[in-house]
Amino acid sequence: MSKRAATAGKLRFFILDNMGDQDDPDLCMLGNFIKGIEMDSWRVAEGAPVGAILPKDARLYMDKENLGIQLSSLLGNTQQMLIVHKDVKDIIQKHCGDEKVEYLSFTLYDHRKRVYSRDYFIINPLGAFDCLDMGASDVQRETENPERIVEVLEPVLDRKKMKNAPPLFRIDEDPATYVLSFELAKEISEGDFSNLLVSELKFSDA
Repeated sequence: MSKRAATAGKLRFFILDNMGDQDDPDLCMLGNFIKGIEMDSWRVAEGAPVGAILPKDARLYMDKENLGIQLSSLLGNTQQMLIVHKDVKDIIQKHCGDEKVEYLSFTLYDHRKRVYSRDYFIINPLGAFDCLDMGASDVQRETENPERIVEVLEPVLDRKKMKNAPPLFRIDEDPATYVLSFELAKEISEGDFSNLLVSELKFSDA
């Protein structure tokens, strides 16, 4: 077996869907951000630090537009957050450390504003990673300014850029997309977790 063939198996990356299973109405789906810093919700979508402004008693409330209350290993949400149970958080923290990822604890409240869980964390990878082959990726650009990317419709990885990829990162041109390394995705998949949906990314030279 060639050296490239031997290493190619682990040079795999997976998008983790922060919305979870949208077809199950019983699952808890969140539409709010942390109470008191709602105007800073953009930070978790773009990988900007949040820890310094996070309230000591951080609260996140369920909302009337999403009536599901069933908890799962990942809490889907419309605020582009990555919210996971503490057991998943521990695995991520083991792989990523604390330097380039924030682990933001909060208390989840139900629709009646009662404490529902203290077992979840917002995972905030700081910054973003240049990983795409822009020639192979399907992107939508702004008409008046073609240099500006409006949306990445189909991301395709550039193998040359992936040698030093972190275990968890955001795509530079699409920072609200969360990507897992093979090793991290594998350990999570081996756990007894729910509502963690991943899809493998393609390489442009595959």
